[in-house]
Amino acid sequence: DVAHVAPPEFVKGIYISSATAGSAKRFAQLVGFVDRTELNAMVIDVKDGNGAIAFVPADAALAPFAAAKPELGKLAEFTRPLHEKGIYLIARVFVFQDPWLVGKHPELAVKRQGGGVWRDRRGTSWLDPASREVWKYDAAIARDAYAGGFDEVQFDYIRFLSDGNMSLAVYPAYDGKTPKADVMRSFFGYMDAELREKAGIPISADLFGLTMWAHDSDLNIGQRLDNAARHFDFVSPMVYPSHYPTGFEGFANPADHPYEVVHDNLVKGQKVFAVLLQEDLALKEKNPALSLKIATVRPWLQDFDLGAVYTPAMVKAQMKASVDGGASGWIFWNAGNVYTESAFAPAEGADR
Repeated sequence: DVAHVAPPEFVKGIYISSATAGSAKRFAQLVGFVDRTELNAMVIDVKDGNGAIAFVPADAALAPFAAAKPELGKLAEFTRPLHEKGIYLIARVFVFQDPWLVGKHPELAVKRQGGGVWRDRRGTSWLDPASREVWKYDAAIARDAYAGGFDEVQFDYIRFLSDGNMSLAVYPAYDGKTPKADVMRSFFGYMDAELREKAGIPISADLFGLTMWAHDSDLNIGQRLDNAARHFDFVSPMVYPSHYPTGFEGFANPADHPYEVVHDNLVKGQKVFAVLLQEDLALKEKNPALSLKIATVRPWLQDFDLGAVYTPAMVKAQMKASVDGGASGWIFWNAGNVYTESAFAPAEGADR
């Protein structure tokens, strides 16, 4: 049996791609970085944007869907030395963007009116978010990742299509009438039941940053903060300041205002959590035995240059905004996994 690391009181993580994790030298450098600093967690892709499983599955049913040379190898061997250092490991799973599964099971894909597979602006194929077969498949990957030593499973791309010619999209399972938010809420509930309730696996959800603002809208992708908060341990809105439009909250260039943008997002989102808490208190008054849980917020933050050159002070400002905004942690994103080490406090006194 593999051991698991309990979630830190305040998660301080960085994102690492499966390609980087599979490169001995690069990965060793990043492990050293975590060791030297306040960092206590790593988010590592176990199924990324191409869809191939990046480890050797223990579940024989998943073997046909693994990469020819899985970068992470056998998970128990990959996770053990990281756990010995006390690092909390989060397995990131791309869900509905999955060209690999589309290639093997095209019947699960979003089709194109007139024939063929539908593709987004980048030419990427997608799975039908209403497909129970897809839900089962990703739940199986989550169970395998946890069994191999990952301490939490984080789901990304848990939404309907957001770009490309969506009027040409034909869904094999989605009826086109059910509100998209209801479909995604059913998906969230399924993962909650299968993983949290049945297997005790901590789970988290990556959401568009605008879900913190659009409380009564699903942004036409099915994502609503209140629905996700009911079914995950953590929700991670992507509140990268560079991703907000000119004029957002009165800022000519939001990327220049990392503290304010992150803080305003968190404060706005907390209004949803306050409503959920009131609902729960009312339910518990009627039935004190009820065990109701609401996710905590652990945002994705920016350590990359887009919209502005991100200095160590700007990276730190987002950390402070997270604390001041009531977050339960933070995770930094850099697609190339190159981080600003001087922005992070040294390991002494780290929450590890």
